[in-house]
Amino acid sequence: MTPTLDSRLLNDVLRDILSPYDLPPVQDVATRRQLARTLLSGRDNGSFDGLALAYAVVAFCASTEDGAAEVLDAVRDAEVLVLDGVSGGYLLIPCAQDHHVELARELRDRVSQDVWMAVAWAPRKDLASARATAEDVLRIAQSRAPGVYELRDVMADFAVLRQPHVAERLARMIEPVMAQQPLLDALKAFIAEDGNRAAAARTLDIHRSTLDHRLRLVERLTGCRPTSPRALLTLSVALTAHSTPQVPLPRTH
Repeated sequence: MTPTLDSRLLNDVLRDILSPYDLPPVQDVATRRQLARTLLSGRDNGSFDGLALAYAVVAFCASTEDGAAEVLDAVRDAEVLVLDGVSGGYLLIPCAQDHHVELARELRDRVSQDVWMAVAWAPRKDLASARATAEDVLRIAQSRAPGVYELRDVMADFAVLRQPHVAERLARMIEPVMAQQPLLDALKAFIAEDGNRAAAARTLDIHRSTLDHRLRLVERLTGCRPTSPRALLTLSVALTAHSTPQVPLPRTH
């Protein structure tokens, strides 16, 4: 990010692409938190005057409490409703459709520490559904590199997590691999390199024949051949089903 862009406050970006809304004073933290909780829980009956018609819902989680504090500092002077926890929370950013990812990335670029963000857009009446989507996307994103994620980035994993019986079956399938670290490392590297054996072997600093041997063992244990694109996707989703954490988000009810 250039120094000029970095020096801009997030509310400057908001003013560029949003219509102004008469939200509660920035200093009124308790009011903003209660408004965020009400909107995210689906208990908004339309009686709140001056609120935006639609929002970007950003569920975020930081690797440290300081990282979470940085996120909150970045939106302190912006027209954002916040429901915060110890190391994660929700941001409700007044937002026109198709600008939600741009805003989340702008915010992420202002934070120096590792932060995962999941963003979904919705009109006020659908914010509870958007929150649930952002929560699930964030759960999946935490097993990946820090950054900003939306539903389309994790579609296959998301679909499986919404079907608990499928997720449980996949988790059981991958369990024998999880118990053998060399096989797990080989599979993860192979997935990260999009099925490129040479690149995965370099990542692991092992010979390609060693990688091939470990991938054959993965196939023997799971019945899925990693070198098949379809099977590799199944194995990737199985890893997500087995390892997806619960994110430390505050309760909305």
